[in-house]
Amino acid sequence: MLLPPPPPPPAMASSAAAAAQAATPLLKDELDIVIPTIRNLDFLEMWRPFFQPYHLIIVQDGDPKKTIRVPEGFDYELYNRDDINRILGPRASCISFKDSACRCFGYMVSKKKYIYTIDDDCFVSFFPPFHPSINFASVRSVSVKV
Repeated sequence: MLLPPPPPPPAMASSAAAAAQAATPLLKDELDIVIPTIRNLDFLEMWRPFFQPYHLIIVQDGDPKKTIRVPEGFDYELYNRDDINRILGPRASCISFKDSACRCFGYMVSKKKYIYTIDDDCFVSFFPPFHPSINFASVRSVSVKV
């Protein structure tokens, strides 16, 4: 008769649980990433390991007739001035399109508890003393919706 294998030692069991927890991104269902932009979002490729699990709200600054390219594989909504005018009607003028202030519209349409915002010219740091991870010097703000 074969006996079942003994349970793993506590340290091993907790590391397995930690690995399973690490597989689920933090705040997956509670965080939107808002990006105001005037250009194609090729910069998202370097952020893919960090941002791909999350929903992106992209607000196009400038000419709404210009096509903004978003790399494949991201879950996103893309808004421009025409969308803002349609959604807000006569109140659309409250959303400024100067100095990336159009990100405020992204805050407004988010349905999540937390909002992270980043500009389209912020890049991941690969230089010492940073490990290849988020360069927190480029983080604009993290907002909590109330």
